[in-house]
Amino acid sequence: MTTTTLLLCLSVRLFADPEPSDPLALMKSLVQRTLTIITDPSCKADRDSCREKLKSLVEANWDQTEMARSALGTHWREINAQQRTQFTALFSNLTENLYLTTANLSKAEQEASGVQVNFIREIPQGDGYMQVNSTVMIEGQDRPISVNYRLKLNDGRWMVYDIIVADISLVANYRNQFNRVINSRGFPTLLEELDQKVKRLNANNHSNSA
Repeated sequence: MTTTTLLLCLSVRLFADPEPSDPLALMKSLVQRTLTIITDPSCKADRDSCREKLKSLVEANWDQTEMARSALGTHWREINAQQRTQFTALFSNLTENLYLTTANLSKAEQEASGVQVNFIREIPQGDGYMQVNSTVMIEGQDRPISVNYRLKLNDGRWMVYDIIVADISLVANYRNQFNRVINSRGFPTLLEELDQKVKRLNANNHSNSA
């Protein structure tokens, strides 16, 4: 089973949010809005428009700085402000492209019609941090998958900065990859490789949309 739909489920922000003191209600609304967009017939008819809607929602919902900081771990403290800005932009572009490729969008549309999401509880993670636990059952699968969202309260709004699918953290997975590159070849090499990967994804997305 792919995690395309599960990843897309976190990548949305409603224009009219629930109160920021209730992240569980927020995540319920966010997931429902995402599934509504994906299964709308207009999405199949106009992939580019659908992708743009999802992209704008991703950008509004992610706490990009917190996500980037978490993905770099201790290395975040070792780089300067300019490098942090450059890395955050590249990493944000990378994750958006991975979510929103035309192939993944098509797969997500097929899966979304058979998705059942059950939100379980909120778990405080410290001042200004919260985890929302849920399970996702996809039609044809034997058992539900745990999908837990980590949120940070940022300027009065809850923003997602990590997702844990079947006990695997998206941010931690990237952190392990980035650590290996930085420790063996240095931070400039990581930036160069991220830049090249983003360019390949952008070119592939443009080709698939043509």
